Amino acid sequence: MLARCTKFSLPNGDNFETPLLLPSFSSKGFPDLRKTIKILEEHISGPVLISAYDVHYKLIQKRINFSPQLLFVDSGGYECSSIVDFVNHSIGVYKPKKWNERLFYKTINGLLEDSVPKVIISYDHPRCRQSLSIQINVASSLFKHFGLKNKFVKEILLKPESKHKEKQLLPIDKIIKNISKFESFDIIGLTEKELGNSLIERMINVCRIRRTLDKNNMPQLIHIFGSLDTMSTPLYFISGADIFDGLTWLRYSYSDGMTVYQPNYWIKTYSYDEKDYLSKLHSFCDNYSYLRKLSLEMRNFKKSEDFASFGKNGDLFKKIWETCEAKKEGG
Repeated sequence: MLARCTKFSLPNGDNFETPLLLPSFSSKGFPDLRKTIKILEEHISGPVLISAYDVHYKLIQKRINFSPQLLFVDSGGYECSSIVDFVNHSIGVYKPKKWNERLFYKTINGLLEDSVPKVIISYDHPRCRQSLSIQINVASSLFKHFGLKNKFVKEILLKPESKHKEKQLLPIDKIIKNISKFESFDIIGLTEKELGNSLIERMINVCRIRRTLDKNNMPQLIHIFGSLDTMSTPLYFISGADIFDGLTWLRYSYSDGMTVYQPNYWIKTYSYDEKDYLSKLHSFCDNYSYLRKLSLEMRNFKKSEDFASFGKNGDLFKKIWETCEAKKEGG
């Protein structure tokens, strides 16, 4: 098993520990984002992920009170895409605003003016596809643009090389072959849906990257985008990933080891006559507490290597990991 707990040093001398379960915020699908964050300020502490797109258009607060320790800033590739991955008929058609590299640079320069430690994630756009070597060179140039005086953690987000529908997966073999070219980055970002066509394939690919990094004595962290739930997060952790983020915690509810439809959780947990918006806010807080609990379970698993650390999901996770190991050994 490749699960690991790591202390990572920030430019200001502070440390954060992995595994890091990172609540994400986005205006895409959440039009009342500013109001939601204001309410949650009393309940959340610690790192979160936001989008430079949302900061630029003032759809999210530039300074979020509960993240003075560390703030992850994504480039806005998700928000500037017109493709939706949620079902909410009250929102209507999603129409992204203008977004480009120039606006991203301007926004990041503004964010780097304060003293809050930040992870800056390389620029990506849904209409842009580049070879792996170009992605690496562009990300390197991006971080040089912000200068040495603004110290921050550098994360490269890797994307598929082709726009072809049948090739919308990450070039894992190329990533492994060129692993030494990632030495200048602190974190390597991978989008879950682009890691493979099945859970086992995705787990195996995370394992391959982690083992290659270890073989080359490279300490880079692996960040899985779009994976923040009760099942996939622990499984990718066992496979060697360190950081996990997503919007699942705002769209669903975490309950007894499962990620479930929010209204069903409300019926089971809250007063039958409670207003929906209050139930939703309560479930956000419950989900955040669950993530903290899951993080402890993951740390306990690393210490004991006992799948019982994951409670009811332990036996299932063990079977999945054994399947993953068998598939790897089989080629």
